[in-house]
Amino acid sequence: MDINKIYNMDCFLGMKQMEDNSVDMILTDPPYNTGMQSNENTKKGDRVRLSHFFDDYYSDDNYKKFVISSCRQFSRLLKNDKCGYIFINWKSLGLWMNCLKFYGFEVKNVIVWDKVIHGLNWMNYAYTYELIIFFTKGNYLPNNKVDGYYKDIWKISRGKPSESEFHHETEKVIEVCRIPIKHGSKEGDIILDPFVGGGNIILACRQLKRQYIGFEIVKSYVDICNKKLSQTLI
Repeated sequence: MDINKIYNMDCFLGMKQMEDNSVDMILTDPPYNTGMQSNENTKKGDRVRLSHFFDDYYSDDNYKKFVISSCRQFSRLLKNDKCGYIFINWKSLGLWMNCLKFYGFEVKNVIVWDKVIHGLNWMNYAYTYELIIFFTKGNYLPNNKVDGYYKDIWKISRGKPSESEFHHETEKVIEVCRIPIKHGSKEGDIILDPFVGGGNIILACRQLKRQYIGFEIVKSYVDICNKKLSQTLI
């Protein structure tokens, strides 16, 4: 498949078309399976921008199949002696770690992203962090002395997008996307993001002179990402 392109398609169909050992790094933000679902209340008024956020529900069996399919393809596509990073929450961490290990990866650490500004769930202690699984295929040491983020807690504010700005509600701020790219790849490397969403991982690749292949099944998010890329100078 062509590089430096976001494909508007199911990522599993897309990854099956890619050659073995064809990417230098995996960096992605998959569905977390929060269990939230949209309904008429989340599609009205001020909550319309959150409607897709609440569409993050899989049955346990279906989410397990989703994770297994992801890790199977990651194992085939990532070159030897390379690494990957996966954003995830605490609820789905164990499943992802177990599947990565089953497919031959070594989970080296789980980084805590302290987002500073809390999110939902204040009644049960508001969500203020997310996790990033750092894993390797073969031998790989991250270049993590370049920017001060050599510890396993990264304190980076998630920020607050403008209410009038159409965006993907769960997209990651650009800074937290740039750090793994700097640590796990070099200029010219090909980075795979099969769950593009709002596109900040792809945008960070462009900014840092990495090549990329992305997949996103929702056309409106592909359009958002391509707009961002068109406004970014190399």
